[in-house]
Amino acid sequence: MITYCYAVWDEFVNFIGGRSGLLHWILFCAALVFCAFLGKGDRKRLFWPSVLVLLFFFNPVFYATIGTRFLSGIYWRLLWMLPVSFVIAYALTQFTFKWKKNVVRVAVVVVACVCIAVTGEREFSKETYQEKENAYEISQAAIEISDVVMGSLMDWKENIIVPNELLCDVRQYSCSVGLLYGRNAGGFITDIEDDERAVYEEMSREEPDLEIVTGIAKNRNCRYIVFNTSFHRIPEDLSGYGYEKLTVVQEDYAVYRRIPE
Repeated sequence: MITYCYAVWDEFVNFIGGRSGLLHWILFCAALVFCAFLGKGDRKRLFWPSVLVLLFFFNPVFYATIGTRFLSGIYWRLLWMLPVSFVIAYALTQFTFKWKKNVVRVAVVVVACVCIAVTGEREFSKETYQEKENAYEISQAAIEISDVVMGSLMDWKENIIVPNELLCDVRQYSCSVGLLYGRNAGGFITDIEDDERAVYEEMSREEPDLEIVTGIAKNRNCRYIVFNTSFHRIPEDLSGYGYEKLTVVQEDYAVYRRIPE
């Protein structure tokens, strides 16, 4: 049970962003406690529902029986049910109105705003907003790789292996291009099989074990494997593993196709 307690705490720490978000959550907890003393109506609407969510979230028994089975990788989303911003804003408003001096009111608001600003992140930045490359608003490399695969389909659908950064983009472009594994490889929604996990782990390394990747690819009928040559350090010639270099997309993505036997 101790293991589950640590696991729940890790989910919480990852959700708040480590120490950077701790101050914001301290502010929320303080606001929640303040709401408990505002009256029966506020306790019923804000305090008790939030406490109930927290009790479920931090309950190791609930995590072990429900979280690991049905909420694997998304357990932290339970915290979305907490009205964090609303509680802070509401409690701060009620708190300031209890003071008659405007100086104190202003000081309280400023301190709260500083706490929120210090623990927040810039929303409009290069990391969160980028100029779109195409009408699909996904990576252009994913589109070009998919077009290459669709140009010589053996059936209505081809399963391929791509670098991790393209997992979400490829699946949005065409149903004719499938993936050996998708974003669930990162623990979202469902687990993946042992073979898929082995390939994912190798594709996450700078020097993947090509024997493992190509061997599983052949067994799972993946005719195409894509490597990011700016990250993956692999030999250019993979004919010894049964794959030939077909083309290069966007300078960095080398597309290999299985050599017919």
